[in-house]
Amino acid sequence: MFEWLNPKPALSDFDRQLIASNLIGAKDLAELKARETTLSAIRSFELKQNPIKVEFDYAHLKSIHRHIFKDIYVWAGMDRYEIGLRGDFRKGDSFFTTGSKLPAVAKALFEELKKENYFKDLKREQYIKSFASFMNGLNILHPFREGNGRVQRIFLEELAKFANWNLNLTTVSANTMIQASIMAHKGNLKGLEIIIRDGLR
Repeated sequence: MFEWLNPKPALSDFDRQLIASNLIGAKDLAELKARETTLSAIRSFELKQNPIKVEFDYAHLKSIHRHIFKDIYVWAGMDRYEIGLRGDFRKGDSFFTTGSKLPAVAKALFEELKKENYFKDLKREQYIKSFASFMNGLNILHPFREGNGRVQRIFLEELAKFANWNLNLTTVSANTMIQASIMAHKGNLKGLEIIIRDGLR
């Protein structure tokens, strides 16, 4: 009642495109986010029980995104470059990889991961440092329009398991992860290293 006293802010073109691309019939951001949270949690649980059996490359990352968001967005599994978002991409003061550079940057990041043999056979502290560096690179890549954090968590936990480590990132608060990522973006990996160290078994 009296909604006109507190009008909703006008949607940006970016958000209008997001609503237009949903498969669940959501008419506004609140409905979309609520249903996205529920549906993506179900699909994430499925992957926890039955991980995608492919190599730890960029296609693997996209496959995780496709599975989690296939019920929600027409562009599930596609990065920003593929859906035409070729310009700058940011959250707050943090800039991520420009859309037009995603193919080249992703190729370099995952080739380096393979070259490092997915950090297998490293001592614990060296593993933590190497893993934190890759985690930062993956976060800066930020390839997807939505869902980067959820996809990264699943990918990183499976990557750790591939090197015979058990990494649990589910208990890390959103604020802790955001602050650590902001620090890492500026060149200080200590926050990410603490998160990994605390979650690694």
